[in-house]
Amino acid sequence: MNKRPLRKILRAFFNKPFYIALINIFKYFDHPIDIIRRYVFGQGDYPKKLAVKTPLGKQEVWLYSFHDMITMVECYGKLDYPAEKEISCVVDFGSNIGISAGYFLTRNKNIKVYLFEPLPENISRLKTNLQGFESRYELREVAVGLENGTANFGFESTGRYGGLESDLPETIQVQVRKVEGIISSILEKERHIDILKIDVEGLETAIIKSLSPDNLKNINSVYAETIYSGCLPGFDKEQYGEVVRFRKTL
Repeated sequence: MNKRPLRKILRAFFNKPFYIALINIFKYFDHPIDIIRRYVFGQGDYPKKLAVKTPLGKQEVWLYSFHDMITMVECYGKLDYPAEKEISCVVDFGSNIGISAGYFLTRNKNIKVYLFEPLPENISRLKTNLQGFESRYELREVAVGLENGTANFGFESTGRYGGLESDLPETIQVQVRKVEGIISSILEKERHIDILKIDVEGLETAIIKSLSPDNLKNINSVYAETIYSGCLPGFDKEQYGEVVRFRKTL
């Protein structure tokens, strides 16, 4: 479904992130009027290749549905997961078709990004969108959870929505890797993580709560697609629309 409910469109005019997105669409995107038409009103055909300006030059991104358009604006327009140019290590739980990864990888020439995505079709599209960056990302074709093992992963046709605890009609059995083991193994190599991004459709709160104090000492920012009522000791918290942002206090 491509159409946004009229009530949701009108409500956006009262939210700061909408205006940040609007400014950045004109600042960074080729053909901004077309982007607005697609993003706000759900118009336009797909697949569609878009171009966006980044610190490393123009980046082309393939989108396969209106829902991918939403993700594109969230990352490059609304700046849901803001990344400083000086960062060097990002962990991306729920990489989907590589839009968020592309945003992180284009902040500078030295960033290493660890990607986690279990759906085969998403993985294929991710690899297309990240052509040329193969030396700077590591992809794990697994779901992220609270325990190691295998589990049913629910999803829908666009591939944007799905998760281990989803009630969506289509399912696939996937490998699951425990959050703490993943973080610990990355920290053994990188020693710190600038950004941990979590978008796993339902387990975000549980994953945040499972992060150990020892690992959190070596993470600078945690961004998660959830409304989160708690806090993280040693971090400032900001609820930015539907994304909670934790940044380490100085």
